[in-house]
Amino acid sequence: MNRISTVFAFVGLCVLSGTVMADTPEPADGVLVLAGQNLRATHAYYYDERLPKPAGFSDYISYDVDQPYAANAPDAPRSYRGNEALLAPTNWGAGVQCVDCILQEPALDPAVVNIGFYMAGPKDVDGQQCRGTPKCNAYKIASGEYDAYLDEFAHWAKGLNALVLLRIGYEFDGEWNNYDPAQFKAAFKYIHQYMDKKEVNNIEYVLHSVGAASRETLLAYYPEPDEASSKYVDWIGYSYFTIDPESRGVNELALARERGIKAFIGEAAPHTGDCTKQIDIATNPALAMRWIDGFISHIERNKDVIGAIAYINADWSDTVYSPMWTEQTDQGCNGFFAQSNSRLNDNDQVIRYWAKKISAPLFINQDRAREWLKKTSRSL
Repeated sequence: MNRISTVFAFVGLCVLSGTVMADTPEPADGVLVLAGQNLRATHAYYYDERLPKPAGFSDYISYDVDQPYAANAPDAPRSYRGNEALLAPTNWGAGVQCVDCILQEPALDPAVVNIGFYMAGPKDVDGQQCRGTPKCNAYKIASGEYDAYLDEFAHWAKGLNALVLLRIGYEFDGEWNNYDPAQFKAAFKYIHQYMDKKEVNNIEYVLHSVGAASRETLLAYYPEPDEASSKYVDWIGYSYFTIDPESRGVNELALARERGIKAFIGEAAPHTGDCTKQIDIATNPALAMRWIDGFISHIERNKDVIGAIAYINADWSDTVYSPMWTEQTDQGCNGFFAQSNSRLNDNDQVIRYWAKKISAPLFINQDRAREWLKKTSRSL
């Protein structure tokens, strides 16, 4: 299997719920720190001298092929294509996205690229996301209809001097994505197999939940090994938008330990988890720092398995640059991020507090990122 070889020490096998699974991985060498979500957020984090430069950045691409942007998107009218925002900048409503743009800035030198691979939809005439039919993007991926786009992605990824953490169908259990489990797994496996066939060795694959999935849900969407591959999932990912550090990642962390793989907090930003009590760093530094304390404690308690985090350094409430969050139905709420601002740069007290926490030896920023790649036997 042609992919990055991730070396973990295994101390044996254990039997859990009647299933033989690998024991937990060796204690983490550290936790990668990534930042971004869109170009403005990424640049603001990288170029602020109050912050240590991160090990890498986050961005998104879409496979909602031929579907129109929302009417309020800054770049509307326009339709999505495969690999939308991979090579050229565009704004479908969440800020300007462009994965390759950051990689063209030598001064940033990201060692890790966190890509959210959107493959939900398309939406039906009633606004519901496609589910379980041949019209769905997940079905089209698994059936080979989008191979030309996957070929473009493979060619691009092979040319990188960076590790790609590919979050295929991120937040797969979110009701707003409406994935059919069988279609989701088929598409996930197909993408993995396609990249292997193209000998893309610098991608690791992330199964990313909303953050509070049941064990049953995780297993229903988990792409199990088969005759084509002995392993499809390298990381268990989840989102962290809560003030309660005990409420996220419980089953995700347990499954990562059972399977002997790492956990990745693929999206994190200050939020109480209550739609009516959102956090604006600029105006409520005390609550923002309380969130930081809880987040750091969550990582420290699970440092045996958490291997990476991705902070979202964005002002979600900016209705000109990122209008989609005004009405986005997320986490069971309409406008879950509409009054949120997690842009660290907007409050000197908060940014310095975060910088101090994230500069601790546990965390791997840019200065140690490539050393980490070598130490963990990841060859680019």
